[in-house]
Amino acid sequence: MTRSPEPADDADTGRSVTPDEAVAWAVEAMRARHFAEAAGVLAEVLTVLPDHPDALHFSGLLAAQNGDEAEAARLVRRSLAVLPTNPHAWNNLGNLLQRAGDGTAAAEAYMRCLEIVPDFPEALTNIGFMLRTEGDVEAAERLYRRALAVRPDFVEALNNLATVLMARGDNPEAERLLRRAIELEPGFGDAYTNLGDALERQGKREEAAAFFWKAIAVDRGDRMARKLLIYALVETGQRDKAIEVAREWVEIHPDDPRARHHLAAVTGENVPERASDAYVEDVFDRFAATFDGSLGRLGYQAPRLVADLLARLDPPPAGDLAILDAGCGTGLVGPLVRDRAKTLVGLDLSAGMLAKAEARGCYDDLVKGELTAALAADHERWDVIVCADTFCYFGDLHAAFAAARGALRPGGRLVFTVEALADDDPRGFRLHEGNGRYAHALGHVDAAFAAAGLERIDLDRAELRMEGGKPVAGLVVAARRPH
Repeated sequence: MTRSPEPADDADTGRSVTPDEAVAWAVEAMRARHFAEAAGVLAEVLTVLPDHPDALHFSGLLAAQNGDEAEAARLVRRSLAVLPTNPHAWNNLGNLLQRAGDGTAAAEAYMRCLEIVPDFPEALTNIGFMLRTEGDVEAAERLYRRALAVRPDFVEALNNLATVLMARGDNPEAERLLRRAIELEPGFGDAYTNLGDALERQGKREEAAAFFWKAIAVDRGDRMARKLLIYALVETGQRDKAIEVAREWVEIHPDDPRARHHLAAVTGENVPERASDAYVEDVFDRFAATFDGSLGRLGYQAPRLVADLLARLDPPPAGDLAILDAGCGTGLVGPLVRDRAKTLVGLDLSAGMLAKAEARGCYDDLVKGELTAALAADHERWDVIVCADTFCYFGDLHAAFAAARGALRPGGRLVFTVEALADDDPRGFRLHEGNGRYAHALGHVDAAFAAAGLERIDLDRAELRMEGGKPVAGLVVAARRPH
């Protein structure tokens, strides 16, 4: 058992502890996770010296540890008002502001840190992370490498650089960096998850599964590791173990929509006709920041395939169409169809995705809503509805197609992708046990068209992206509402 050290009010020497010594003791107590004791000592220091900059700074970090982000930022700002040359405080203020969603102010705080210490590794890595989420992967890589030149054993920079290399497809080098990060910090859960991911992408599924298990052991709340582990176990024929992982996930996080969705997928029990709104919002709000970069490494083709099919149906662009991008995500389709649109509107359930789409500047309007309900409310409004890689979160397509028909003007077209199920599969659609997405047989697509009063006018078979080192087969389909 570990116990916290005691402040050295040395009875043998009669020497009183100085405020700086008390703060140093509190910092050591924080490192040992004795937060209550550290808070008490810092409070005593601030009672005597209300403007002690380090006591304010570390009291702010304790407030953040307790979940009071506003108080944390207030205390760190007070610290900086007293000692504005403290690079650690500027970096930590940036972290607090970034967590609060104020990216602009966070970047300013990191830059203030770098004005004081130009090669401060933490600030370089934090700015790199922000650039990566904004899609500037090359700039992020430069900053991670600069941080590592200063501190080669900085595990955060090793981990973050590895994610950039994975996005570029350099999985062996990412694997090397992540193994180094784990060697330096065996309790670094994210590095275990990312190492498993790097191995999965190289087809080393059994070894990948071992590292996902380790990620869960290190950090029981690591939900991404659980999802990836379920996929790896399914792909290596260990479905019973995958079910165990999914059941434990639900037991630990009973209100997590991702846990419930993947349990239904892997057991085949209580499979929903489509992914729940809560599941879709949760997944894509979390994924929004790194969505474009992640899809780049997967060779994501759905937006281009949809835009190419529309171009084949509607040459040349006249810029006179009312187009709805249904399930627009970060807006990857928007720039590809903008020249055909008089009006271009994006629709998505994820607020995080819509914020990224807005930054592209090509939409006339962006609407938050569930696809079927939103289409049902639009009566003969659209000339074209495009839907790239969204119906993989729907099982039965009848309701969505019926709503799309009502939203299309006579002669209007629906252009979309689905992941392909074998044409002779009697199920029509299937929720994949590992990745939690639906695949559809062409027979089900045509039956849903017929029931909705749509007619199929074009069909391509294509590879939508890579997954686990293998191409994902898909259908690129166009249908029309008759005049």
